[in-house]
Amino acid sequence: MSISRFIALILIFTSLLGACGRSDMIRIRLLSPVSEIKKDHAILTDSKELSTPVFTNTSSGGSLYLLLKSIGLGYTTVTTNFEKTGTKLTEKTTLETNFADLAFGIGENYSFMWGAGVLSEGKQKTELKYGSNSIWELRNVNVLTGHSLFFALGHHGFGFETLLGYRMNFIKSKFDDSDPKIPTEYMGISPTDKEVIYESTGILLTTNQVQLGIGVTF
Repeated sequence: MSISRFIALILIFTSLLGACGRSDMIRIRLLSPVSEIKKDHAILTDSKELSTPVFTNTSSGGSLYLLLKSIGLGYTTVTTNFEKTGTKLTEKTTLETNFADLAFGIGENYSFMWGAGVLSEGKQKTELKYGSNSIWELRNVNVLTGHSLFFALGHHGFGFETLLGYRMNFIKSKFDDSDPKIPTEYMGISPTDKEVIYESTGILLTTNQVQLGIGVTF
């Protein structure tokens, strides 16, 4: 991170602390993803692809938080769908994740919440289709570990809040390339002369969601 960005973050955070202050409220907050940051999450690569593939990422789910004054607990469920469509290779992945969150908050009329989450449950399914062949599924895809970071800005009025948040999820998973149902006549680990290649059976995914939400205060 450059010095100018670091200084800017310090100034923003200091301004938030000065504007918000400590909170004495009890808050219940609900946030939901409204957009997924567009990124290439593909596991597989078509070694003979000549054009630029099209990527489509979508997310659904929600986060529920209970804050007692300046500290609280939350639970988040996120389902993210990734699709990569090339000339011959199509790859579709569905990633289902649940997180247990720890949140901190400051401010009353204007508030700032931040925190981190740990993966409590995860499931991943990846399918591929190459040319006119049947749809295959990567077998034994196991979500191993994961964590998340998040923050949200809030505006309070008449007992209710409107919220704008951002969440980053870091997921590590792995699939079994020794399964006989994987089309080894087409696919192999790089370097290889196969049409469909992959760098490793280990998968690192970073998903990013913009969130909107509402809350009530007591």
